[in-house]
Amino acid sequence: MSEKIGFIGIGAMGSAIASRLVEPFDLYVNDRNRVAADELVAAGATFTDAAEIARTCRVVFLCLPAPTHVDQLLFGDEGIAKDLAVGTVVVDITTGTPTADYQVVAALGERGVKFLDSPIGGGVRRAREGTATLMVGGDDDVFAEVVEVLEAVTPDVHHVGPVGAGHAMKLVNNLLNSCNRFAALEAIRLGQACGIEQSTVVAVLNSSTGRNYTTEYTFPTLLSEPDYKLQGFTLDLMRKDVHLANELAASMNHATPIGHLVEEMTETAIERFGGDADQSQLMAEWYPRG
Repeated sequence: MSEKIGFIGIGAMGSAIASRLVEPFDLYVNDRNRVAADELVAAGATFTDAAEIARTCRVVFLCLPAPTHVDQLLFGDEGIAKDLAVGTVVVDITTGTPTADYQVVAALGERGVKFLDSPIGGGVRRAREGTATLMVGGDDDVFAEVVEVLEAVTPDVHHVGPVGAGHAMKLVNNLLNSCNRFAALEAIRLGQACGIEQSTVVAVLNSSTGRNYTTEYTFPTLLSEPDYKLQGFTLDLMRKDVHLANELAASMNHATPIGHLVEEMTETAIERFGGDADQSQLMAEWYPRG
């Protein structure tokens, strides 16, 4: 029988990542929303409670909305930290913070449990395709112990430093992504205001120095038709990521003025469209309603 791997938190991103682990491993999954597991169970995964995953799986992935949810899952009133076997490796894919990681790794270490922060970059689509990027923070020996499991998620795995470095790198990435998103939106709409077709603006940008993920993927793939396609990432999550990045910078007395401007613009977007709105709605409707 193949190795037992646990995965807790199978929302849009978690499900995409977990789908990469169904075939090579004996995958056990858990989520508060039982229905979220249907596709994975149909593919061969087993749905069970979080405590059972903690007791029986050598590697346990966590993919939750925020660091506070990780803390609650592990150390809350019904926390599973007490159920984790000595030597278990917890791999936290949640977009978290180095500060939270230090607290978690200290508490787990008292129980003989190991920890890696390993957020993913590239979005839900690339996570499901196995072409996303894992940014891993943790001790060299712990990384070496589970690198083959991580490479089953994607071959693009980067061990970027000690505990906390993975989450720091993810915040750096997401901050730049959000800044690029608003900048690309502003520039492309300017081109349209000058009478140039959106598709032409995007094509020229993509063959020049202004290209970025928003011009290369978001506009041509999701926003090229009258009815936009959902990207699968809400404005609430976007705001959370930008805020955490600015908070990290502030903790090191590092200025992020553009980041703060983008955080303000994200707040404005939430006021207009609601926190549950998809990023594609922001991109499609920002200027038409302005």
